[in-house]
Amino acid sequence: MSFQAFVYGYVNINNGKRYIGYRGSSEIHDGYVFSSEDPELREAWSLGLLRRSILARGTKSHMITMERKLLKYIDARRNDNWYNKSNGGGKDIKTYTTISDEEAKVGIDWINGIDPVEERNIFDLVDIELVDSIWKDVQEGKYEVIEVPTDVIKTFKHNQVRLVLLDHAHAEVIADHMMHDPAEARKNISPIIVCVDENGLMWIIDGNHTSKAIVKAGWTSAPVIYINKSVFLNNQSNVDRFGYIANHNPKIKKPNSKSDCQRAIINLYMNGLAEHDDKEYNLLMGDRFKETCLAAFYPMWTNPQITGNLGQARKRIKTDAAEAKLNFIRYSRPELETICKKYDDSGVAAVTVTSGTIYNSGIGAIMNKMGGMGVQRGVIVTHHNNIDDYDSWSSSELKLKKAMELLHPNVKVEYVVLPCFPN
Repeated sequence: MSFQAFVYGYVNINNGKRYIGYRGSSEIHDGYVFSSEDPELREAWSLGLLRRSILARGTKSHMITMERKLLKYIDARRNDNWYNKSNGGGKDIKTYTTISDEEAKVGIDWINGIDPVEERNIFDLVDIELVDSIWKDVQEGKYEVIEVPTDVIKTFKHNQVRLVLLDHAHAEVIADHMMHDPAEARKNISPIIVCVDENGLMWIIDGNHTSKAIVKAGWTSAPVIYINKSVFLNNQSNVDRFGYIANHNPKIKKPNSKSDCQRAIINLYMNGLAEHDDKEYNLLMGDRFKETCLAAFYPMWTNPQITGNLGQARKRIKTDAAEAKLNFIRYSRPELETICKKYDDSGVAAVTVTSGTIYNSGIGAIMNKMGGMGVQRGVIVTHHNNIDDYDSWSSSELKLKKAMELLHPNVKVEYVVLPCFPN
């Protein structure tokens, strides 16, 4: 449904003070903040402490009336818990419309501490246009850059969008640059960008390496930009996309890698789709999720990179779920080596091969081992590396048996399947 204007509300997550405003625009995410000059309100915005909610949409006259009704409801001009200095009203509106309490229910509920909940399609996982506009606003200087003490920066949490959160060698490179030529480093190192969540926790969404480097370099402060999570619609996938974009435009940064792409796919599914999926993972495995990934992660990764990592990400998601819910067992390299050594010590050659690759490499591997040991008995120790291997084992086992039938009759080769679920 189209609209001409909207009414929004801000709440300071530190002290609970509120502000209601009107915006004569059909674009909710146009970068507009508010018209108030209240210094406390403006400082709260700069520190990412204001959580925004959309309270109503409609015609300009209707929305001006809505703003007026809500402000009169709490008599904002006489209420110290509000930043508004008046009870609203538009200069160009001479006749106000009539708004019932039912029409204003969303706004009244918000005043009473109940945040609006907007319905959305489960596949609307990332608002690409919104996130790109936030990135553009940052680049155009619409967010204040604040010099923040290093001791405060040390308290920030880290939002992990990479497969490996921190490359210490890369942080060392940045720190060396900071120590060698601090003035030049200031020109080339972007501000640390922090997302402030609904609990007031501050998460670095761009600048993890920078935050570590300033400590090593001995800087007493560094530039920081704060953004409230409500700007991202309180959607973690939107926050993550911002991080991918920021690292796609590196200065002294570590750019996105192919392995980071796999983690991005996993994060996208877990943050927005997992709770809606069924036991057969129809949403995860469907074309719609693939299309969503291609749209969400380009151009940070190429379409072939996204498609290539999608299969592995799907396996990891299903296997992680099996580990958590069914106690799915995966074996470490030392555990497998210990099992094989027991066979070797008894004069039986043993190799370990995952069940998903056993029919391609199992026979060749065991024959090589037997030849090296000079024995005619061998054991292929196989294990399911992921839940897909387990699900397709019957097919893999059939292929293995057919291959084993072709072995010389004097060669005694068996296979052992390690349990993947506890007894």
